Amino acid sequence: MAGQWLGAPIDGDPLKRARLLRKVQDLVLSGQVTAEMLAESQDGRAIVREVVLDSWMRCASAGVDPARPVPRMLSESEAADRFATHPLSRVLPLLQSMLGDVAEDARHLVVVSDAGGLLLWADGHPKMLEAAAIAHFLPGGLCSEVAAGTNAVGTTLVLDHPVQVFSAEHFCSMLHGWTCAAAPIHDPATGRLLGAVNLSGSFRTAHPHSLSLITAIARAAESHLALEAAREDEHHRARYLALVTRSSKQASGLVDKSGRVVVSSPPGWLGDHIDVPPEGGRFTLPSGVDAVAEPLDSGQASIVWKVGSSSEPPKAALRLEGLGRRRATLSQGGGTVELSPRHSEILTLLALNPEGMSGKDLATQIYGSNAKSVSVRAEMSRLRKLLGCLLMADPYRLVADVEADFLDVERLLDEGEEEAAAELHPGPLLERSKAPLIIEARERIENRLRPPVEA
Repeated sequence: MAGQWLGAPIDGDPLKRARLLRKVQDLVLSGQVTAEMLAESQDGRAIVREVVLDSWMRCASAGVDPARPVPRMLSESEAADRFATHPLSRVLPLLQSMLGDVAEDARHLVVVSDAGGLLLWADGHPKMLEAAAIAHFLPGGLCSEVAAGTNAVGTTLVLDHPVQVFSAEHFCSMLHGWTCAAAPIHDPATGRLLGAVNLSGSFRTAHPHSLSLITAIARAAESHLALEAAREDEHHRARYLALVTRSSKQASGLVDKSGRVVVSSPPGWLGDHIDVPPEGGRFTLPSGVDAVAEPLDSGQASIVWKVGSSSEPPKAALRLEGLGRRRATLSQGGGTVELSPRHSEILTLLALNPEGMSGKDLATQIYGSNAKSVSVRAEMSRLRKLLGCLLMADPYRLVADVEADFLDVERLLDEGEEEAAAELHPGPLLERSKAPLIIEARERIENRLRPPVEA
């Protein structure tokens, strides 16, 4: 690791070094010494590293107050909510397994930030957590250079390089008792900067090895994300291949949420990267070709279809069997499964209402008039694992050609084919369901099949 990135003294007294840096920082910020005057010390080494001095100048130009703590932008609970949806939350188990003992035994603090320097997660020794609370160096704090001055998180994000910051190399005085080492973490697929991981401890116990450790952990995190991305590619590729068999003539492709083209048919027609509308729908490719995006797995990827004579991609086929049953069966792609009673009701309701139903309407049907839309979210999440992109939200609806035995019976009755309808009717629709719309459909079918009473 090049010396310019290391802050901890390899030899000598760390307390003496910290006191010198405090004096030098005061002189630099007051304009009493220049960068040229700091180029060398008596032993031939720079008094202040160039990387630190450049950072101090950036902070001074940005008007950072050296006496203030890290600005708080979010509460810890708000930061936790944001972290839950951030890509780096996926490497948290790895960070805990690699740094947990170090943080506890060596009295260190571990933090994770996003690409803007906002702290999203922290853990470590109780004493370090107490000190971090005083400086606001906890989730919700903004540690970018322009907000918190020179610090390992903010500076590593500016330079996009691992860096260690020792004692009064920190711009803000409340962090002078610390030594911090941070390294950036990138999206392995796109190279986009995702954030940083940081290891902090007392300046008195600072060691150069902490920079090597945090750098290795950042690289391990990127490798973990790359492995997860490969697994997701395989999952989405399997979904794509299963769905694309709906049409062997229409050009299509699988695109991940970053816009990377994972696979396409015919190969190459989409290029390597395209911007896809996250909500799906029709759009125009850079080549001028019109296409339609179909979200897959709740927006984690999309199938892109070349628009031909139709502006919509071909639909998958689903079939429900609910007559004469307590639990419906669902058939798709050559496979059939028996649904739970609740899922039987949900899919039957969606089949009866092809235009879709709101979460509130579904909840009212299933749980009663006082139910809230949140009541059905867990069930819809489980159903989405079964149906993938065929189950959409806002409103909840099935984007498929839905067939059902109860729909077939009503169609035959509409066409005047009473005998054929009766032959297809083995019994009442979901006979135990108490959902009002299902009861209504059940009674409607039964009444229409019942022979008229002679006067």
